[in-house]
Amino acid sequence: MIRYILRRLVLMIPVALLVTVGVFILVRLSPGDPALVFAGEERDPNALAAIREQMGLDQPIPVQYVVWLGHLAQGDLGRSFQTHQRVLEAVTERLPATLELGLAALLFSTSVALIVGILSAVKRNSIVDLLSTSITLAGVSFPSFFLGIVLILLFAYIIPGRIFPPGGYVPLTQDAGDNLRRLVLPAVTLATASLAVNLRQVRSSLLDVFGHDYMRTARAKGLRERTVIARHALKNALIPVVTLIGIQIGAIIEGAFITEQIFFWPGIGRLAVQAIPSSDYPVVQGVVLISAFSYMFSTLIVDIVYAWLDPRISYEAATA
Repeated sequence: MIRYILRRLVLMIPVALLVTVGVFILVRLSPGDPALVFAGEERDPNALAAIREQMGLDQPIPVQYVVWLGHLAQGDLGRSFQTHQRVLEAVTERLPATLELGLAALLFSTSVALIVGILSAVKRNSIVDLLSTSITLAGVSFPSFFLGIVLILLFAYIIPGRIFPPGGYVPLTQDAGDNLRRLVLPAVTLATASLAVNLRQVRSSLLDVFGHDYMRTARAKGLRERTVIARHALKNALIPVVTLIGIQIGAIIEGAFITEQIFFWPGIGRLAVQAIPSSDYPVVQGVVLISAFSYMFSTLIVDIVYAWLDPRISYEAATA
């Protein structure tokens, strides 16, 4: 397993280089000129040329990429065109808020999907199954921005007492209670789409496993139904679910872009959204790059979990 992990890490290097090329080119192809944004009302050609030179935008794009890649190899993501703050510093300041929101959403969607998905599979075609199917359809159908606005109107304004704040962020270390109250609505908004997908996958995987011979053998041994589901059905049914969860781990940053903007959550997703209109290339490149790398490492984690869930899966042959 160790050899396989090391091999995967080595293979990530060329993939990471391709990602940097894609990120750099796509950001440069986006409309807008950061020099014009920075200059404001000033449209003097000499002033614009001086600004572009200061930003390093006067050089050919291949040269700009090589310079950026050299800084990236040293752990330097550049400086924001707007605030002149180091991008790595800005991301580090906002990453805890994004991780808190993303992990809360992931925990909520996974736990609810497991509980309701198991009940739905065990009680097939019952009221519970019908309700879970309805939740799945609703979760997939509602865009996150629409759901977030509806939740704000409902729980922060319409229902008496204003159960949850409409937005904002309070650090967990400053006030844990207020932090959790402000976390509920954005976490539910971010989790709804993945909850629907996870619930449907848990249900379908369990229904498929229920028809296997080893399930009938386990029941024939006289084991309780709860034990049969926990020890034999669930562990085998979780493999496709783990794949989905691994993808969702990588999508934590990507999914937080809209949610953080709606709820004024000061994470790196909101940082990127605010940087896009002003063509703040270094900030957008840094956030997108981190998001891409999160996908790469989440797939490696999924492969490791596969071997733990199913002992028949072995990577020794792949490293031979």
